[in-house]
Amino acid sequence: MEGMDLFADALWKFYKTGHATLHLERDDGYRDTEDLAWYLTTYPSFPNIEKKALKYARGRVLDIGCGAGRHALYLQRKGLRVTGVDASARMVELAQMRGVEDVRVADACGKLPFRDGEFDTVVLFGNNLGICGTLMKFRRMLRELHRITAPRGRILGTTRMPSATNAKDRAYIPRNISQGRAVGQLRLRLVFSHKRGEWFDLLLLPPTDLMRLAFKERWELTQVFTQNFELGYSVVMEKV
Repeated sequence: MEGMDLFADALWKFYKTGHATLHLERDDGYRDTEDLAWYLTTYPSFPNIEKKALKYARGRVLDIGCGAGRHALYLQRKGLRVTGVDASARMVELAQMRGVEDVRVADACGKLPFRDGEFDTVVLFGNNLGICGTLMKFRRMLRELHRITAPRGRILGTTRMPSATNAKDRAYIPRNISQGRAVGQLRLRLVFSHKRGEWFDLLLLPPTDLMRLAFKERWELTQVFTQNFELGYSVVMEKV
């Protein structure tokens, strides 16, 4: 995936030099700059919503979209057996360089290369609950995670609620609705070192929508942690 390789290139440069500028561009022209230091943080700097959800990690753990491995490294140190996966081979190399013991290239939006019932906990942090981009693909991912988790399997994930009050987002929601897209469906691309990646979708999920969709795919939303749903929240979902 070209876009994710741009992300990996930017993070590699930041890891080596401490300096890199990566822009995130939305299809309505809005542009923001990613804080790359964020992806290399350790537990003391994790958001409280992540810390609270991480208390529910147990058994064999799969970290999806593991990036540079910040969560995998923490869980390894806690004594858990962790497998990280990322769609970018360059990102997998970085996670290995930083000490993730088991990390592989895999696409969370397709069939995962794991046995039925292999994992007890799946981690989807960094808005990765919406990594597959559309409602249909999100439900397909939940079905695949149901397959590869044990009978008492659980998902720990983060997302955020689409904002109807923030000026930069206020016009985007009606735009999505007029185009037949999900309310929280963002179309984005990465810009790094004068290169632009391919457009991709990221799905933001209000908690009520998440609860409804998860229930349809035999997952129960049992814990929600947040201070502000528009800034982000974490969940624990139990397999049913």
